[in-house]
Amino acid sequence: MTISREMLFPLAFYKKSVFNGSRGKMNYRIEKKENEEKKEEFLLTVWEGPFCYDATKEEKKTFHYDFSEEGMQKIMEQLNEL
Repeated sequence: MTISREMLFPLAFYKKSVFNGSRGKMNYRIEKKENEEKKEEFLLTVWEGPFCYDATKEEKKTFHYDFSEEGMQKIMEQLNEL
């Protein structure tokens, strides 16, 4: 199944919430963080199941994107490559 932009919620959702999802055997987590320059960014964390985020070892793959609609578009593209 292809992940569409509508499936990933509006930007306002991520100002207060974290989104966890899965595609096949891969799990992912999208959250808003502040980088070292105090700039908001998206942090996408991807790991293989069956374990949850908290039970997964630190070798998770992480990707950083601008906290913007363009950043969300890149996240969607990244998730569809899994």
